[in-house]
Amino acid sequence: MKLLTQICIALFVSVVWFGCASPSTVEDPAESYFIRFYGGDGNQTGVDFVVLPDKSMVLFGTTRSSAVAGNNPNSQWLVVKTDPKGMVLYERHIGGPNDEEARDIELYGNNQLVLVGNTYKTATDRDVKIVTMMADATLTPIDSAVIPVLDSASVATKGDEDVTSVTPTSDGFIIAGSTTFTYKKKPDVGYTDSRDGLNIRVATNLTTYGNGWPTSQIYGKYSDDVTTKIIQVANGFYVFGYSDAKITGQSAASKNYNYWYYGLGQTGGTIGDANTGLPSDNELMTSFSYVPTQTGDGYVLGGISTNITTGAADLNVCKLKKLLKFDPSLDVEFQKPLSIAISSNGSSPDINTSIIASLLGGYYVLGNENGFNNNQNWVLVKLNTDASQAWSPIVFGGEGLDQCGSVLDLPDGRIGLIGTMTTGKPDVGETKMTLIKVNGDGQLK
Repeated sequence: MKLLTQICIALFVSVVWFGCASPSTVEDPAESYFIRFYGGDGNQTGVDFVVLPDKSMVLFGTTRSSAVAGNNPNSQWLVVKTDPKGMVLYERHIGGPNDEEARDIELYGNNQLVLVGNTYKTATDRDVKIVTMMADATLTPIDSAVIPVLDSASVATKGDEDVTSVTPTSDGFIIAGSTTFTYKKKPDVGYTDSRDGLNIRVATNLTTYGNGWPTSQIYGKYSDDVTTKIIQVANGFYVFGYSDAKITGQSAASKNYNYWYYGLGQTGGTIGDANTGLPSDNELMTSFSYVPTQTGDGYVLGGISTNITTGAADLNVCKLKKLLKFDPSLDVEFQKPLSIAISSNGSSPDINTSIIASLLGGYYVLGNENGFNNNQNWVLVKLNTDASQAWSPIVFGGEGLDQCGSVLDLPDGRIGLIGTMTTGKPDVGETKMTLIKVNGDGQLK
């Protein structure tokens, strides 16, 4: 496997220089690149961000204060608005009596934001939470709701839900994820029906969508099924995720995870269903990007693949055509591991990835790795349009456990990365929401 040849490490001492970004306490670094840490007391994570038309940014993650009198002991959503240099303009905490866990933020309409994540009833019972807000200077909330997951009779279920993403639609939003509530199905020998995918559609005011849609909130086989991203198309929706459902002709003994995609009609109901992957590997799709027409059109999926025999983990990408036939032989332009050593000692890093199709061609893929120093770091790679490597992978991290969030192609041709890094010594440090801006070659210059 190809080794990581370019290493850029954000050491824990960096926090002494940059600290937690604030206009009054930090001298601006060069506008073209920077590393910023966000959050005060306690631990913070970064999962996603959006760039507004004026090039300011809104960052999304989770915060939990230390056990100090007067602090909310529960985790809450952390929303931070910054200027193009990453300097804080406003910060907001969103949460109630439960622990809250951030998952995805999207920009829609006239500078409006939609945010989704999980709210914990108990440690093993999560529900779907969605919030809309204005992306103005005050990050003004509009609506907030906890969305019930309904069965085929429109009765609220009692499963454990885990949100992955939200997508604005022509008349509201559609949410992807998974639930441990599974419809009764005919058992399949050697399999367990552990999770079904979520396809939750809500109106603009965040009420559950009508028109027969509640019966389509959950879909899956007798297997472990997760939806990662749902997009609206002319005749309904395309849904992308992963599943260990048995592929036609595959024996139970060769059960493994594959990328999974299917269609939904305008009023629900599945249209087509397909899986793609190698029988030798478990492939978990965790990110999605549209491919611009000028650079190939269609969709690119990112994830992680793990060899069933050796346990070796690798980043994995799959390119699909724009019009899907739900037949991998017709839909898949390529699917391949990237031959990057992201694991060591048989231990796989966190499965999260982020992929973005660049307007200049090719793809940026951000993932986690522990093959560099046996400690999880971010790894960034640029791919050509055929998924060959445009430059060697670059690692960002330090001594603590670091977890990637998402990658974006920035308006000035540079790359933005968000995630979580540990500051201070690994055994005593705190985690911070971290934003990094690098040039088009992934370098801090």
